[in-house]
Amino acid sequence: MTENCNISNTSSQPLKYDLKFLREVRSLENGAYVTTCMQCGMCAIACATREIMDYSPRSLFNLIKLGKKEEVMNSNTMWMCTSCLTCKARCPRGIPLVDVMHDLKMLAIQQGNVSYPQAAFYQAFWEEVKTRGRVFEGGIMARYALKRGLGEIKKLFGMKDLGMDMLYHGRMPLMPPAKIKGLKDLQKIIDKAQNIMRREAK
Repeated sequence: MTENCNISNTSSQPLKYDLKFLREVRSLENGAYVTTCMQCGMCAIACATREIMDYSPRSLFNLIKLGKKEEVMNSNTMWMCTSCLTCKARCPRGIPLVDVMHDLKMLAIQQGNVSYPQAAFYQAFWEEVKTRGRVFEGGIMARYALKRGLGEIKKLFGMKDLGMDMLYHGRMPLMPPAKIKGLKDLQKIIDKAQNIMRREAK
């Protein structure tokens, strides 16, 4: 299996590391695991979506250590992760790669790297949960379409027959569920956790 990493150093000059981005990643909840990777390649072999990733997980970790922020933040690697946990099961050091990928997704969204459709879905899902305390599929899709723009709204209208079939067979509710009790308390907890995270990231 070949890996598209493009980080080989063919000159006689020593490779220069930019530690600023590495420190930024290490400040994330699971970011420190990046530096425990021993580059064995088991994650690349185990990953079911490796063939459609810009970089394998180990290559992405290497890019982080090299300070290649633009390449990392613009890559699709973390967005192609399906959270299947096969990589963690195979990793000889037990690195929770899925958790690291989740942190990188969060960092990408915070810094405005939201061109991939998965980013819009993550945001839509989170906003729906925070608003209701529960998941409403119709609300998620509406938020997702609004974030993605007119083209995505047209696609949804093109799937109206499928939507009607799902409604008919009870696979998708027409009305949103009632909000949970204590929703304001939940939102306070979320806001407090986010504020703590922002302070720690500074």
